[in-house]
Amino acid sequence: MAAGYSRQSGGTAASQVPLSAPATERRTPPIMRKLLFTLLLLTTSLPGFAALQASVDRTQLVEQQPLELTLESTLAKRTDQPDLSPLETHFQIESSRKLNLVSTINGRSLPVTRWVIHLLPLRTGYVVIPPLELAGERSEPVTLHVLTQTQASDISPTDIAPIFIDSELDTHTPYVQAQVLLTLRIYHSVSLYDDSTLSGLEIPDARVEALGAPKTYERDINGVVHGVIEVRYAIYPQHSGVLDIPSQLFSATAVQSRSTASQSGSHNARFIQLRSPSQQLQVKPIPESYPAGVPWLPARQVRLSQNWQPDPSGELTRGEPLTRTLSIQADGLTAMQLPELNTLADDQDELRQYSDQPQLENQLSSTGVLGLRQESSAVVARHAGRHIVPAIRVPWWNTTTDQLETSELDAVTLNIRGNNSFNDTSNTYTGPPPAELPVLWPWQLATVLLLAALTWALVKLHGARRALTALDELGEDTVSLDTDEPGNPLADLQTACRHNQPAEARKALEHWAKQQESDLIALSHAHPILADALDDLNGCLFGQTEHAWRGKPLWRAVRKVTQARQRETEALGENAIEPLYPDV
Repeated sequence: MAAGYSRQSGGTAASQVPLSAPATERRTPPIMRKLLFTLLLLTTSLPGFAALQASVDRTQLVEQQPLELTLESTLAKRTDQPDLSPLETHFQIESSRKLNLVSTINGRSLPVTRWVIHLLPLRTGYVVIPPLELAGERSEPVTLHVLTQTQASDISPTDIAPIFIDSELDTHTPYVQAQVLLTLRIYHSVSLYDDSTLSGLEIPDARVEALGAPKTYERDINGVVHGVIEVRYAIYPQHSGVLDIPSQLFSATAVQSRSTASQSGSHNARFIQLRSPSQQLQVKPIPESYPAGVPWLPARQVRLSQNWQPDPSGELTRGEPLTRTLSIQADGLTAMQLPELNTLADDQDELRQYSDQPQLENQLSSTGVLGLRQESSAVVARHAGRHIVPAIRVPWWNTTTDQLETSELDAVTLNIRGNNSFNDTSNTYTGPPPAELPVLWPWQLATVLLLAALTWALVKLHGARRALTALDELGEDTVSLDTDEPGNPLADLQTACRHNQPAEARKALEHWAKQQESDLIALSHAHPILADALDDLNGCLFGQTEHAWRGKPLWRAVRKVTQARQRETEALGENAIEPLYPDV
């Protein structure tokens, strides 16, 4: 069975997570053994589905060493309490606490009541935790082996418990919403069948992220090779104060040696259940020295970066869009915890910003979560001159050094020139004095006439090229369209056509058509140039064309339609007619 793993959220239970032992420890019994094992598993697994389950975090311990007993019930009411009096014969009850959880079993969500009881054995040897009763249900007995100090010192490696669980936290005093790494390691010196599972981690008032699939490897302990199944979680406490991390139930079928199986008179398979130790966190609140009104970012490292296309240090043309990409990544935070980096206000007059949806990504590793947030936007300068894009400063709390730090991106200066600036420079040549002018021969006169004709042709050609350029540029109109006025649909249409954004162009086009007291169908019938541009736009939007949409033909068509309607209005001479754009 391949190792599997499922993501869980705080306060929400998940079904059991299948685990797998190292490949060297798997064994496939013969057909008859499979049948016997299936029958044995059915009979030995019945207690796991009882209404009241009892499990411990270890079955072998040394005297004066406490252990943790966990009782779980799916039928108990909130007022029900288990009868713990049978434990007082061989155990001292040190503490007991109750947890109300929700568990998912076979796709159904069921309420689960859990009691965690800390016990101290009063005698050594083999001690049995007797069956306990709750709401008419009885738990199964659990057998413990309590060693004396002498036995523990003389114990041989082969007498170590064949299966045990180790639980490790990277910190016991985290800040609220900071990452805590929990590592569970299941050690086993006996082979396990591929049916091992680990119950889901359920922590109220905390978010839980599973850090990948379980890892399996081997480790030598006192000369005995143990297989290790390692599971890691990232825990994010949502409130300050005490946070309990409950134990997890490990269930598996262990392979017994032939001698052990023959002595006990049982089969060579033994169903076991073992719990990991429960732990507590002392969650600290946000420090008073942290700036007020800014997002709380407790992390090991926060990095900022930005990228511009084209290079903002060169000279740029008014109306030319610049693509700006801002990135923030935090070691120890999820992408949803990272703040927005936009520094340009939507109503800024000099610079306009058109932002895309931010890209969020969580990279999971054995060291925790690395959150990434990337924001891309188009920045357009409306006027020529020198514009400054403000610096970005992000305060954050370094959980490694326990102090406030700030990550920063410097301000960027944009030098914008007008898109119609064209300066003709000519050098004036002053020839020799008239007295020194040589006599013009016929070939010289022909050359001068030819040069004059060539100069005149070049001037005409340059004028025609400028006229064509002015006709093709989206931002230059022969008729004032008031595209800089806020709320004018033509302004939005011009921007969408300049950036080749078909969806935004369609919205602005429909808004403009409504202001003409008409609709797009009627306008396209009256103006064929608009009909052609509209067909190209619709074909791009609805996937009927494979080429990229260009907004220049649509803007040229709308401009010609607008000019034609203005000329018609002037020809009629109706001064009482309302203006074409009442909303502008």
